[in-house]
Amino acid sequence: MTSNISIRTAALGVLLLAGCSINVKHGDNADNGSAKEKEVTIKSPLGGLHVRTDNVDAKDTGMSVYPGARLKEKEDGNDSQANVNIDTPWFGLKVVALTYLTDDPQDKVWDYYKKELSKYGKVLECRPGSPDMEITAKEKNQLTCDDKGSKNRHDVHINPDEPHLKVGVEDRQRVVGFKRSSNGTQFSLVYVVTHGEDKDKS
Repeated sequence: MTSNISIRTAALGVLLLAGCSINVKHGDNADNGSAKEKEVTIKSPLGGLHVRTDNVDAKDTGMSVYPGARLKEKEDGNDSQANVNIDTPWFGLKVVALTYLTDDPQDKVWDYYKKELSKYGKVLECRPGSPDMEITAKEKNQLTCDDKGSKNRHDVHINPDEPHLKVGVEDRQRVVGFKRSSNGTQFSLVYVVTHGEDKDKS
């Protein structure tokens, strides 16, 4: 999930460099020679790119944080939180993602988010044995567990081998992804919005 975001972000950053202005804000260690980029903004005639990897607010996903859960620490160079905004004349992408850990079992966290996500519509339970895994898109922009046939080129793909909850439509979706943890449960809150030439951000 995060690797797809990183690849697209880096590629677009190169594209936007023509005639651009760049603003980089560093983390707390910037004064001791170990500067860490926490916020990058690129503006150019071709569009804009803004990436933030600190102080990301879970409220921006439209979901609450599971009670008692703690933000996962950075691991192998991967941040546990990111807020990415890309806006060009051709397409736009907004992704807010955060990863948490809790000592509670996965089923308990699953039930919590299934109930919470239901306020946005029908929640898809994407895991082996779920009837939602058999749903195929019959309407344009319909969300399914299997996104292989998605026409949304800028979608964030979720590992089909890892259980997750999804709600919304292809170009505006909320996802809670789960991964086994040595102690308890690891889960990620992800909010994705995309738009094309019609610039429909409603």
